[in-house]
Amino acid sequence: MQSVGKDGSQVINYSDRFTLSGMTGTFPPTYQAAIAKITGTTGPASTNQEAPAAAGGAQGAQGDYAVTYTAQTGLIKYAPMQIPPGTKITAKNVSPRYPTSSVQIAKAFLPTPKQTTTMTASLTVKPAQSHAFNAPAASMPAADDMQKFLNRWRD
Repeated sequence: MQSVGKDGSQVINYSDRFTLSGMTGTFPPTYQAAIAKITGTTGPASTNQEAPAAAGGAQGAQGDYAVTYTAQTGLIKYAPMQIPPGTKITAKNVSPRYPTSSVQIAKAFLPTPKQTTTMTASLTVKPAQSHAFNAPAASMPAADDMQKFLNRWRD
């Protein structure tokens, strides 16, 4: 079983060995040689891998979220919070907030990525105002409607 911590550290716990019976097929000679060397049923010891330090030097108040996304290393990458939308649409001529990024299409199989997930910072601002939902609650269906619904599955 693999467990990954918030900081990217990883612990791997191995189970004891077990036997499967009734299986057919063969193993390659290298596997057969490795299997012959196994003694006992105790599995390997657990491994504990410390998280690699994120690139980018000292971190500010935002911690890992302050490190540029492309400069991060490790199992987990951190992205800043999305910009909350405004309360009114005032823009007449819009332009992209950030420049576009280039895309390179893979022409061969790529290695397995080292990143396991991306964490996004949680919402840290409150909306400017909130509105009460004034719609009335939905009424209960009439008894006849419910009976029609239940009759569909009558045998």
